[in-house]
Amino acid sequence: MSTSRSVPDPDLGRLLDDGYDVVVQAGHLVIRHIPYVTPDREVRCGFLTYPVTVSGDRIVSDTDHRIWFGGDTIPCNEHGQQISCANAEERIVSEEFRASYMLSSKPGPNGYPSEYEKVVAYARILSHPAAAIDPTATATPGAAWQEVEDDLPFVYRDTASTRAGIAPLNKVFRGQRIAMVGLGGSGGYILDQIAKTPVDAIRCFDGDTFDNHNAFRAPSAATLDKLRERPNKAEYFTELYSNMHTGITAVPEFIDETNLDLLNEFTFVFISMDDTNSKIPIINHLVEHNIPFIDVGMGVEEIDGKLSGLLRVTLGLPDNTATRDSVPETADPDDYDRNIQIADLNALNALLAVITWKRHLGLYADGTSETFFTYSLFTNHITHQDNVYDDED
Repeated sequence: MSTSRSVPDPDLGRLLDDGYDVVVQAGHLVIRHIPYVTPDREVRCGFLTYPVTVSGDRIVSDTDHRIWFGGDTIPCNEHGQQISCANAEERIVSEEFRASYMLSSKPGPNGYPSEYEKVVAYARILSHPAAAIDPTATATPGAAWQEVEDDLPFVYRDTASTRAGIAPLNKVFRGQRIAMVGLGGSGGYILDQIAKTPVDAIRCFDGDTFDNHNAFRAPSAATLDKLRERPNKAEYFTELYSNMHTGITAVPEFIDETNLDLLNEFTFVFISMDDTNSKIPIINHLVEHNIPFIDVGMGVEEIDGKLSGLLRVTLGLPDNTATRDSVPETADPDDYDRNIQIADLNALNALLAVITWKRHLGLYADGTSETFFTYSLFTNHITHQDNVYDDED
């Protein structure tokens, strides 16, 4: 039985989300990395286990209130005295894996109300004395100790989705191959959000270097040593977000008329480039090849000592050539080109784009089906073509 987040058993899911290192092995539920105290008052790690059966997609206990412990010695309290509920009794899990002690602590006439409460109760019986000696001792080491479903492109488990109960909705991301064209201000924030979804692949295209001014309008915080290296933007962000997502790759070059075919393998493309003139052949190519895309843009100017401007999001769908009219043909020499540090606007532009993409995929409800809108910094309005929503809506 898999221990991944695809298993809908509620007790197993709660244990994994709490950070317990749990597997099902040889018909037994095994909770590893459980700290305990030896008779010499040393803190070591052992495991808890008990036999279970799997009925459909649910775990069913066969052992009422009992559980077995495996470690180098019998578990003790913080004073080195044997825990009263521990008794020498071997439990064979497999030929190479066996427990030596049975723990029996019945909370009441009806036993434990769930498998979750049972495991947590026994984990606390062992780990609390260990924590009294070593405050860093924990029975919940976290996601780094847990297995990830083989076909999910993550380095560690997505417990946010399981805690919110929306993991099944994430199926809309499967099969998606995303191209990121431009990793400047808004592009970096778009990648930050896409990397947190189980899309199959993300490829980053950018031929520019990542410098100090980029660091001040990008997600995360670059180290001084990294800035001294002047890394390529695509390679920098790929390295950073590969800490979470396993399907990210970098192409350290710009997309232009000579290599547009590199975009043909993708199911969706995000365009976030400063040079609007360079966007036109890319957008034409995507429209002609029926590849959906989102293009973001920003225009900021200084008026009476204050910044004002518009953020734009354009969703391009197959056969919808009208979206090309939403992208300006030439770049205006506004204050954004002076590298004013406006990371919040970059982030907002990116989030609006990602929300639009998720509406397109069907994750979010979509009652408008609009493909173009702008946000005005001066009026604090989002204009959805003919519809206007203010911040109070």
